[in-house]
Amino acid sequence: MHNFSFQSRWDMWMAAAALSLLPACSDGSTEPIGTSQAALQGANGISADRVIDSQWGQGYCAHIVVSNQHPSATTGTWSVALDVGPGAIFSSWDGTFSGSTGQITVTPQGGNAAIPPSGSRQFGFCASIPSPGIEPVVLSVSSDLPPMGSGVAITEYKFPAAIDAMVSPDYATELWASFYRPASLEAGRQYPLLVFMHGNHPTCGTGVNPRTDNNNQYATTGTCPANYVVVPNHRGYDYMAEDLAARGYFVVSINTNRGIHAASGTPDDELVIGPRGRLLLRHLEQLSRWDSGAEPTPPELGVDLLDRIDFDQVGLLGHSRGGEAVRFAYNEYRRSGSPWPALIDSPVSIRGIFEIGPTDQGQNGQRLNADQTAWNVILPACDWDLSDLPGMRPFDRMLSIAEPEPLSKSFYHVWGANHNYYNSEWQLADGNGGGITGCIDHDELFDPLEYGSPAQRETGRLAAVEFFTANVGADRDEAANALFDPAFPFPDVPYRVRRGYHPGGDAADSLLLEDFINPTGTSSYGLPNTTGGTLSVEHTPLSGHDPSLSGAWIHDVVAGSSTFFQSNWSSAGTGFDLTGYDYLDLRADRSWGSDPTEASFLVELVNADDTRSSAVAIDEFLELGPPPRGGTTLPTARIPLSSFSGATLASVRGVRLTFTTPLDGNSLYLANIRATRATTEAQAASGQLASFASSAAPPSSRARAAGTTIPEQRRIVAGNAIQSVRSSGADAVEITLTSAEFFDLRATNLVLTVGAERSIAARHPNGDLHTVQFLLPRAAFDRLGAQEPVRVDYGPGSSVAWDFGQLDKTALAP
Repeated sequence: MHNFSFQSRWDMWMAAAALSLLPACSDGSTEPIGTSQAALQGANGISADRVIDSQWGQGYCAHIVVSNQHPSATTGTWSVALDVGPGAIFSSWDGTFSGSTGQITVTPQGGNAAIPPSGSRQFGFCASIPSPGIEPVVLSVSSDLPPMGSGVAITEYKFPAAIDAMVSPDYATELWASFYRPASLEAGRQYPLLVFMHGNHPTCGTGVNPRTDNNNQYATTGTCPANYVVVPNHRGYDYMAEDLAARGYFVVSINTNRGIHAASGTPDDELVIGPRGRLLLRHLEQLSRWDSGAEPTPPELGVDLLDRIDFDQVGLLGHSRGGEAVRFAYNEYRRSGSPWPALIDSPVSIRGIFEIGPTDQGQNGQRLNADQTAWNVILPACDWDLSDLPGMRPFDRMLSIAEPEPLSKSFYHVWGANHNYYNSEWQLADGNGGGITGCIDHDELFDPLEYGSPAQRETGRLAAVEFFTANVGADRDEAANALFDPAFPFPDVPYRVRRGYHPGGDAADSLLLEDFINPTGTSSYGLPNTTGGTLSVEHTPLSGHDPSLSGAWIHDVVAGSSTFFQSNWSSAGTGFDLTGYDYLDLRADRSWGSDPTEASFLVELVNADDTRSSAVAIDEFLELGPPPRGGTTLPTARIPLSSFSGATLASVRGVRLTFTTPLDGNSLYLANIRATRATTEAQAASGQLASFASSAAPPSSRARAAGTTIPEQRRIVAGNAIQSVRSSGADAVEITLTSAEFFDLRATNLVLTVGAERSIAARHPNGDLHTVQFLLPRAAFDRLGAQEPVRVDYGPGSSVAWDFGQLDKTALAP
């Protein structure tokens, strides 16, 4: 056995490298992979893009492309800040390097200094690494050119991984984020801060166009396997962050790859939401220390943050699990006894929360809300990861929460949008794993065979820009909330959105008239409701919605002028004074079915003397066609009270819905009838909307021909194996499963089902997503029969499942 020392092996390798004229590294032990980190951008139109040329077990070669988009050529110098971590650079070219390990700065060498407009220069290097998978990170780029006034600077900060007991005591996490800002900062100005957080996704990917993200090693080790790159999950929202930075915001997009993406949930926090939210608060603490001067701002950020951040104007954006996590951070900061207000140097006022396809699992048995701040959620109508759209549930709950001031709550149900493509780094459609090639009964905003969708991203960009412009910033334009308020027409864009809206506040802003919380036939105020003609009305919980929400299911309707449902909230001869309100709000949806006909009914107000106002057709304010994929989100109609001629608004006792139009076998759902005030400012002109990138738009997203059905669950059988069944201490059994088709990391957990027993306690050894280990409580294992079927899926509604045949209990190893 040869026993070479590390140094001798190193010397031999160096000699071989020199002979083979690195960086070609073409001795058969390396493979070119051509993968790049998303480019960083300086304040003056200069950018740096990292490309990994080759990797091998103990090293890599890379080059950096420095590009100039400034109208002038660089005349003196440029510089790029790199972090090579524990790696050691042993060969470099076309650049002057300040060091060989850790954080270093590279400046030009010779003729590289001058970069003409629209031109680029390159430098490169090769480095040895102590363990496979370590990669360099570009932190910033700058040049001697003057700032471009309307440009955006993008830099990064990244601190070494460490166990942070306040974030999670069980695994190491990193403070790693991209930082976006206006290229030119105004003297003495503080800038509003937006903080983004992505969702659950693998941390290592391989290949290009598309990159396949099928490994999670970085989450535990901080490295990826050879010929893999770290997935920059946090850079998937550049398209939003750059737009917002150009409008005067500081934007921080957090990377949660390390630790959190490897963590197994607990019964109190199944989706590891708490550590995500606490990591966000730790970032706010760090930013506050730079802002207060308690710590100097790292030079790679390219700007001194001393007294530059307006912590009174903070907004949060989260996607998938990151959506629920930003809601957690908001609640954790406000919680009585929370340590975070003392740790964060400046008091934080979170003015708005924007979520995209979020989870809503809850922590410690509690569901999280976003009361006392503005809130909006995007619900992707073609979401195959969270097909039940749990982001509706906070909206359902918050309709019943009184607030000291009206701060709107809204949902934005985007037809044709899937879960993944709001993050440009998630390059495969979420339905693909289940063999689903698109949307059900409506057109896609994406091609499932392409990687990403500019058209879908545009729906997110417009909504995010309008939301934060309206709600965050000392000079915010509240009229931009008109995009979310159905009292205003939706802009002329080539996609379809159904909107739900609640103005927030207390009864002075939103007066409950009917919530269907009492038994069928009885109003929310304990009075008998009235019906006429032939129809059935049932008060019932509504599928897919929060358990707290009740609604009316109206079915078996025989249309006619005397067929009606009337909700009575005041006795005859009395009524509610609605003169201080502007709208009658109600939520309604049609049942899913093959008939594309839009449902309609007439709405009348009932005066105290039982006379009625003029009738208003609901279809003037709400489209009631078949909901996409059967998802009854219950969008909001806002009918001006001024539309009801003949109404005595000082004394209204009820509302009548009359069904003169046949429903043709369909049924209706009705919920949350309110009298509300106008709280959204009217826009001076439609041009106030954020500019629409028409070049990114498809023809439209619309209803398809009727009859499309939800596909069968895809079942994977070939290539699966039960690798081992072992005792794990006295109280658990570890079951290790392998598959040729990898187990993706999604918003929902993998679920093991063995017979009648289930477990979500899962991990992927060494980040290998082709292998999963579940822990099953020993008591549950003992309840199993001698032979039980084994299945893995993503829980109810999963589009894919792995079948592993029968588990033989006698195979249990000690």
